[in-house]
Amino acid sequence: MIFRSLILIVGILLGTLTGCNRDGAPQGVTSAPKPAGGVGVVDLDSLAKQLGRDVEMNNAVQERLTSLNSKLTTFQNSLNRLFDEKKETFGEEPNEEQQKQLAATQDRMTSQLLESKRKGENELAVYKQQLVDQFREQTKPVLREVAAARGLSIVVPKNNLLLLTVDPGVEITDEVAKRMLASQPPTSEPSAEKPRRRGTTETSSR
Repeated sequence: MIFRSLILIVGILLGTLTGCNRDGAPQGVTSAPKPAGGVGVVDLDSLAKQLGRDVEMNNAVQERLTSLNSKLTTFQNSLNRLFDEKKETFGEEPNEEQQKQLAATQDRMTSQLLESKRKGENELAVYKQQLVDQFREQTKPVLREVAAARGLSIVVPKNNLLLLTVDPGVEITDEVAKRMLASQPPTSEPSAEKPRRRGTTETSSR
């Protein structure tokens, strides 16, 4: 009795498999594409280094810093000149009231100089972030291409403070670098690399 029941069940199962192809999909029906998934990791600092963009960004930051320091020095010299002119009007021996005026003027000019320096630092920080954001935007099209080729849904920047461990198989930095280098126009003559200046422009930690 049990044996007959097993035969009946096997017959039903075979009947349900009739008309299916070797992949398990019904004949004449195209199987649906596999959904994309997975996460890729890109080291933007390493990518910028491979492309030589870290040197370009650092040089640009240094040039902006030199310009800001020059403006600050000019402003400081202007303040010193105004203070000296005011001091000369009081003569070699200013009285107590005049000394108070000179002290107040000096304090005011010091505050102006510090405020100008603070604004320059903020301007430099904004400029550095603009360079980083610009580089990130330039990498996005290639990141999308690599992600699509690998079936990745998400690509995250590598950050050692957030990512405790990374499987080398999900690292796509080198592949992105190769594609970006291949898309760059060839140069007629090799140019010597500009010397690296002090300071770095981080691209992954922001």
